Amino acid sequence: MSNDSSSAVESNAESAFSLLADETRLAIVRALANATDTPLTFSELRERVGTIDSGRFNYHLGKLTGRFVEKTDDGYELRLAGQLVFGAILAGSYSRGDDVGPISLDPPCPMCDSAVEATYTDERITVQCTECGKPLVDIGIPPGVFEGYDTEELPAVADRYTRTLFSQARAGFCITCRGMFEGRLVRSGDDSHNDVIFDDVHAAYSCDRCNDELVTGVGMVYLDHPAVVSFYYDHDIDLSQPHLWGTAWRTMPDIETISDDPLRAEVTFEVDDDTLTLHIDEDLNVLDVARPSAE
Repeated sequence: MSNDSSSAVESNAESAFSLLADETRLAIVRALANATDTPLTFSELRERVGTIDSGRFNYHLGKLTGRFVEKTDDGYELRLAGQLVFGAILAGSYSRGDDVGPISLDPPCPMCDSAVEATYTDERITVQCTECGKPLVDIGIPPGVFEGYDTEELPAVADRYTRTLFSQARAGFCITCRGMFEGRLVRSGDDSHNDVIFDDVHAAYSCDRCNDELVTGVGMVYLDHPAVVSFYYDHDIDLSQPHLWGTAWRTMPDIETISDDPLRAEVTFEVDDDTLTLHIDEDLNVLDVARPSAE
């Protein structure tokens, strides 16, 4: 992204946030989000917000209209941006409290067979071996994701949410701002991602707009690839519901770098002496698929 484009995005974001820097405007967004009978007329919306001064209410409603609120012939309703803002508010609210765990998990660590525990602290879920200390999962999760679940359910909820993020990343959408998320093959040691279990190379998705990043082992990138899904299904393993610290890590493929410039690698999955190999490029595209037993 050019400096001019980046500056324009930042300016636009600052403008959007400034529109919400008022209790009355947030109350308007909340009232429209909670309404089941939108559009609401001016008087209906004002009554639900509870603002007495009509002029003051009209001023703040006018600031939101066009960006977060849509004015129609029948009244007012939230635009998509307004719905997302309200969703972000809910995602950040959590009545349970921030710190949860440690919670014991099955199966054991794929590296040393020791016990594995999950903790949720500072809005991050960490699944880590108690013996070797290797983190299997370390990712930010909004606290609202866990609202309504019992404590023992949190690891499974975190698993589903994390897999949703991976799916979104593979589709090319930033997990934070929904902007363009570009994946690449990265050599371990060429960056700061050395505290997680990786082979000689790993995958990293990054967003130029918000600078967010998602880093993972290469195998996770292809757990929904048709050839990989079919390969495991032939061995009675259903990858549609993998546990990130269970199936996904216990089926970690072998990664072999076959070219440095351009960077190319072979990703080989193995089950019961049967193998499936993906030939991938530096943009994580699958160039070729080989399964000797099926040939």
